[in-house]
Amino acid sequence: MDEILRWMATAGTIGAGLVLAARAKPRTTGWAFVVLSGASVIWIVVGYLTTEYALMVQNVVVTLINIFGVYRWLIWKGKV
Repeated sequence: MDEILRWMATAGTIGAGLVLAARAKPRTTGWAFVVLSGASVIWIVVGYLTTEYALMVQNVVVTLINIFGVYRWLIWKGKV
């Protein structure tokens, strides 16, 4: 099971990372952060299942950063 989750998280991270690197439209960028948030949550689950606590802690922080990205690109309406 954890192998399937690893590949799902890997694919999500790579795909969303490509969108961010491409400097896509703001709405698309926001959705890339949603995908990254989901991938980070999957990595937290994988870390729990495999007792890799450093992976869990890292992805808790990455999830918070990605949530900020979601807020910044999809919710916040202020000036840049």
